[in-house]
Amino acid sequence: MAHEILSVKLCELDERISRLHGRIHLSESSDSAVLNIETKEMEKECRESHQALSERLHHSQSGAVAGLSRAYDTVEEAISEMKWGDGRESADEKILLAEYALDFALLAAETAVCKALEAIIASRNEERRGCDGRS
Repeated sequence: MAHEILSVKLCELDERISRLHGRIHLSESSDSAVLNIETKEMEKECRESHQALSERLHHSQSGAVAGLSRAYDTVEEAISEMKWGDGRESADEKILLAEYALDFALLAAETAVCKALEAIIASRNEERRGCDGRS
């Protein structure tokens, strides 16, 4: 069961990453007006995704998820308090920030996959104990 749930989440991640990649690719040929509209739409989607995840985290009964939620809140707070600039930074500086933000996103995805593999192992171990008659 764990494998199926996690596979669905990974498929969702693949789909969303593919859409993000497509947006970056299309931005290369878009004019400024289209790019501004696309940016506003992306910001809206980010807010909606953030809200949905936040609600799921805060409504969970799991102690581990509550800890994850607190950590997520701490990271979000730190990011919002950061000085991302006053809009006068160079294109190179903005690209550097975007590059590192993507590096952190990749690290988060890799960490999530490690946790998924650990969950699959735990699930299989529980199934084996159940089949062996051990509790």
